Amino acid sequence: MLNKPDELQVLLQDILNAFKSQFIEGITEFEIITLLKKSPYSLFDEDALRDPLTLFQTHFVLFHSLYNLRNQWRRQKVGELDIGLTQIKLLPILSFNAGLQATDPLGDYYLDWKNLSATDEAGVEELLNNFWQKMAGVDINHHFSPETINAATLTLRMDSIEGVSLLQLKQQYRKLQHATHPDKGGSVEGSQQVLKAYTTLYKYLSNK
Repeated sequence: MLNKPDELQVLLQDILNAFKSQFIEGITEFEIITLLKKSPYSLFDEDALRDPLTLFQTHFVLFHSLYNLRNQWRRQKVGELDIGLTQIKLLPILSFNAGLQATDPLGDYYLDWKNLSATDEAGVEELLNNFWQKMAGVDINHHFSPETINAATLTLRMDSIEGVSLLQLKQQYRKLQHATHPDKGGSVEGSQQVLKAYTTLYKYLSNK
């Protein structure tokens, strides 16, 4: 049985959580994927839309996180993330009917990770492993300059990245993200810098 790569999913959901202003304006799935392919995120590979299977995988992973974010924002009473085929938009809390939340077959489908693997039983494990490597930006030929690593390490207020586990990195990221988040008195710029540093170091440690 395939297991959901929780660490990468958490990272993707954190990034989407920072897209609140774009969701308020309304944004398409294609626009989100395009943003996620660019720096500082670089979560999706340039080939994310290359063929039907890869396109489906990209779509499923994104919508899995979107529906998780929708449920999170419901609980926090942030608003209703309306996930449509042509537009994804954050609606005011009073603009949706809470009674409609009882049955949501589309949401249930995307929230069930097994539906991703069910699209191709033959060789799906290898395909997903390759896909999630791309999602993490892991490239065995990628060169991380010492300057880039040092700058990211300083941003996360760590003495050194050597010997640090992914769990420890995540804990430090969570700590700083809490402190720098705009809702906690920080700034959008500061929160994005922490996210970029974490993404860089996550790729670096995953590639070692």
